[in-house]
Amino acid sequence: MAILGFSVRRAWLNLRNRWRRRRKFPPFVIVPLEGEIVELPPSWPDLPLFLSRLVPMPLGPLSVSELRRTFEQLALDPRVKGVVLRIACAANPAVYQSLRDLLTRFRSSGKRLVAYAESLGPFQYYLACACDQVVMPPSTEWNVLGFHDEYVFLKDALDRLGVGVDVVNVSPFKSAGDIFSRNDFSPDSRAQAEWLLDARFNELVRGIAEGRNLSPERVRELMDSAPLSAWEAVQQGLLDAALYEDELERFLMPEPPAAVDGRIARLAQRIEKVAPRLADDLRRAQHAAAERARRACVHLEEVRRSLLIPVVEYAPRMIGVVKVEGLIAPGASRRLPIPFPLAGEQIAGSSSVAQAIRRAEADDRIAAVILYVDSGGGSVLASDLIAREMRHLRARKPVVVYMGGTAASGGYYVSALANCIVAQPLTITGSIGVIALKPNTREVFEKLGVHRVTLQRGRRALFSDVEPMDEESRAVFAGLVARAYDDFKRVVAEGRAIAPDALEPICGGRVWTGAQAKDHRLVDALGDFTVAVEKARELGGLPSDKRVGVVVVTSPRRPMLPPTFSAVAHLGRAIFDGSRELRELLTETSAWAVSLWRSSVTR
Repeated sequence: MAILGFSVRRAWLNLRNRWRRRRKFPPFVIVPLEGEIVELPPSWPDLPLFLSRLVPMPLGPLSVSELRRTFEQLALDPRVKGVVLRIACAANPAVYQSLRDLLTRFRSSGKRLVAYAESLGPFQYYLACACDQVVMPPSTEWNVLGFHDEYVFLKDALDRLGVGVDVVNVSPFKSAGDIFSRNDFSPDSRAQAEWLLDARFNELVRGIAEGRNLSPERVRELMDSAPLSAWEAVQQGLLDAALYEDELERFLMPEPPAAVDGRIARLAQRIEKVAPRLADDLRRAQHAAAERARRACVHLEEVRRSLLIPVVEYAPRMIGVVKVEGLIAPGASRRLPIPFPLAGEQIAGSSSVAQAIRRAEADDRIAAVILYVDSGGGSVLASDLIAREMRHLRARKPVVVYMGGTAASGGYYVSALANCIVAQPLTITGSIGVIALKPNTREVFEKLGVHRVTLQRGRRALFSDVEPMDEESRAVFAGLVARAYDDFKRVVAEGRAIAPDALEPICGGRVWTGAQAKDHRLVDALGDFTVAVEKARELGGLPSDKRVGVVVVTSPRRPMLPPTFSAVAHLGRAIFDGSRELRELLTETSAWAVSLWRSSVTR
């Protein structure tokens, strides 16, 4: 039956491709990269079939997985001779590396790839250097200057408001609380910031040097002498041409177009006296044909439905993807009305993630699971609950973790028990450690004239935000942190098969890039999402001669319409609600596995 099903599907796709081949279009396709780009498309709630057709889901950001399918079609279609990449995007460094891997695979098809941009930031130019040629307008500047990171410390501002934050951590490297309790880096935290910045800068230099056939030393010299005019950049080998957009056509096809068949013109001349309107129509058709012949480029959206569809046979079972994105916290996944420090905007609820994992575990069509983690951590309890589900899942099915821009602290906690961990070289990970944050808001309420009267039972009812820590409560919090840290290290030692005595030099809250984490055996392989899929295929025993379907698994929930966005219309209410939820998280959660360091979206 499977063979018969594939034969019918192949026949149908071949028929559709035969119809699509009838259309002729210019040889170069313009692919815009605009706005924020993410690794995987956003997930929407499960809706009944009739509702999914009636209720349009909002358009999310462009994803690498969508681009991967598009470039596969462009590489397959013989009518496409090349691609013009319009770069005006923003992404975190790990996503830029995934995009660069994607472009490298497309170039292996032998087709021409040209990058065009009006301006280029450091990582945008890093991406452009993966193309055959880079073109910018003559009036622009090449201003790839490097990186300038700025960190904000809130202690003095909070003191003026009357808000204090007491912090207990496992070491100075575990610096997530520093933004609330310090006015500058600690020496150890500064060292982390330096090596993370060095990693990004060195990868930028390496990518430019490789793409432009320059030495790393020469690339550094040119960056230190920037900004350069477009013509200077061409002379220095940083650009291939300085052209306006309307000049791209002749740059891509310098030879004149083939002559249009003159028989149409002669026919129009012969019938002009007896059928003048028909003669005019023939001349207009000839002119339009000549214009089409002169065109070198066409926009992707004009030809998307005409590109050939890959005819591939799929394996009978597939790979499921469960996503952990944002601050890890107890309860359901949700969004805060506005982003807050450390918390961000998106919350990965442990119950929602657990339900998705159980759903993937119970689905017999899923042979292996990829846990996609893009999180700087969060609650130790929530992280441990997800890790527990991972342990159950791994007993039944192989699990591969693919780390996004950040998979640190609690993000690493939920990853450690996987069979295999894949990350990009610039993924921010590690931060294996625990902190306790306890806000105290007594002074701010006094300044506002708000009087809070507390009644207490139990000598160690310590988790209120009314009073700062005393020696006894600090000792209690230190014990909580130590126990949680020991549990964290036990999970890492079990999942990574590292002796407990060898863990401390790579733990203690130290943050690593993906490349450093691989050296420390915290990561198994470096690469993009396709590497994780290949690992899952191998571990799941799926055939190598068939394509494996990949499906995102969400937590089962009752059908619901997407909520309307009202944060702008009711900003005051949004701030109040978000502040209240954040306060509840801080006061109800004693131990946190959260990292200060995150992979930021950049140009």
